[in-house]
Parts: sequence; C-alpha cells; structure tokens
Amino acid sequence: MDQSKKSGSATPLVATLAMTLGATAASAGCADHRLPPNPVPTLAFRQPPPEWFDPNAVWDPNKPGDTRVYIKGKIVFDTDKATIKKGESEQVLKDLHKFLVDNPWVTRLRVEGHTDSRASDEHNEELSAERSLAVCHWLVENGIDHIRLVAVGYGEKKPIGPNETEAGRQENRRTEFHVMEVEGKPYGPKNALAGGRVLTVLSAEELYLKKHPPKPVFPKPKPFNPTGNDFDRYKPAPAKPIDPDAVIKAPGSGDSPGDAGPIKKDDKKDEKKEGGGGAAGGGAGGAAPPQ
Repeated sequence: MDQSKKSGSATPLVATLAMTLGATAASAGCADHRLPPNPVPTLAFRQPPPEWFDPNAVWDPNKPGDTRVYIKGKIVFDTDKATIKKGESEQVLKDLHKFLVDNPWVTRLRVEGHTDSRASDEHNEELSAERSLAVCHWLVENGIDHIRLVAVGYGEKKPIGPNETEAGRQENRRTEFHVMEVEGKPYGPKNALAGGRVLTVLSAEELYLKKHPPKPVFPKPKPFNPTGNDFDRYKPAPAKPIDPDAVIKAPGSGDSPGDAGPIKKDDKKDEKKEGGGGAAGGGAGGAAPPQ
C-alpha cells in the first residue's frame, strides 16, 4: 500500500518533468542556429541627395525653392556622343515638351547635362553641354521657342552617386530640367550657371539652314557667238618705226669729244705714206757723216 502510494504520487511528478524536458527539447530542436545573413551592400561614399530631391514630386510654381522639373524616365545618349537614343528618351522629351506647352509662363528653362568622371574634366564638360544642347534643339524643332531654353553642361562637377561603382556612374549620367525664369523674371539661384559651359541654342530657321545648307550659285558663262574672224582681235599690233633721234648711242660711236670714230680707207693709205716717208727720211738724215 505504501508502495502504491509512493508510485502513484511519483507518477505525476515524473510525467510533469518529462513533459517539461520534452517541451524544452522540442523548443531547442526548432531553434535556428544559423548565422544572420550578411547585410545588403550599400554604395560606398554615396552622397545624400539634396533636400529638394523627390523623384515623385511635381513642380509647383508656389514653391520657389524647388526649381527642378521632375519627369519620369531618363534621356539616354549614344556612348561618348550627343546623339539621343530612341525609346525611353522619346517619351521623356514628349513629356518635357508638354510641360513647356502647358506652362507658358515658364519663360526660361535650363537644361543641364551631367556625366561621370571616367574622362577628363574638359571632355566631360564639353560632352555634357553638347548633350543638353541636343535636347534643346529637339524641343526647338518641335515648336518650342529657342529663347525659352538654356543649354549648360557641368560635366562631373555635380555627382549624385559615387563614381567608383557602375550604379553610381549611371546615376551621374543624367539630364535635369530647371525653371530659370517665370514671366520674364529670374527664378531660382542667381549663380545657377556658375561652373558650367553654356552653349547657344539655335532658332528653328538656323537649325534648318544648318541641316540644309544652300547650294552656291555661280553665274552662267555668256555664250560664245563668233562674228567674222575673231582671231584678228588677238593679232599683235604692227611694230612702229624706230626714231633714230630717240635711240641712245653707246660710247665710242663718234659722239663723244676726242673720239675719231671709225677709220676710213683713205685714212689708212695716208698713214702708210706718212709712215714710209718718215722712215726713209729718218734713215737719210739720221746717218752720221763719215769721218
């Protein structure tokens, strides 16, 4: 009896302990002892976007602090060129065109070109300016007045991502649009063009002449209608007679004083006679008398 009591009293305790150990073991078996996953790598040296940056924002004329016009998409260019690629770029350009048409009080829009840092500063600045100019000229060819547009390139001066990574460089290669003038009055910072290269936006007429230069017009030669013997007109004129008095005589021609001029035949005979007589007379008169 005492044995049964002891065993009966021990059964609930053993069962409770067994249940507790089983639950502990079960909970221990379900625990995850794996190492925590590695954190998602972030872009090193990433510059925080400016306070006004909001990809979902819409330009509000009542907020003069924000001059950027946010348009969904991105304008893409050929590598190291200012040629706009078709596709996504076309929709961005159409939306930008619609913005200018729907907001005529925006009298001046600044188109900014930006690049990464893989080339020289001068090359990047020139390339970004040419790309912004290509966007402006697309707008001009589609009816926007060139006076409303300003093309400027900053090159790599204003990055929004690290140039050490491909993703960062892709972010830096971008085109931005900023309101610069509203109803003829300056809008936004005064030094917005500082540090950039500004290019002249051509008018629609200038762009047309640039693509279709006029052909040079040369005057037509007059037809050759011969009358008579035209070769007579090209014959040399007859030589005029020479005036003897107008001829300058060379020295020794008998004009200079003391010049006897040419010797005549009679003069030669006289010289022979005088020479012979002189010799004979000299011989006769020259002989000494005999002693």
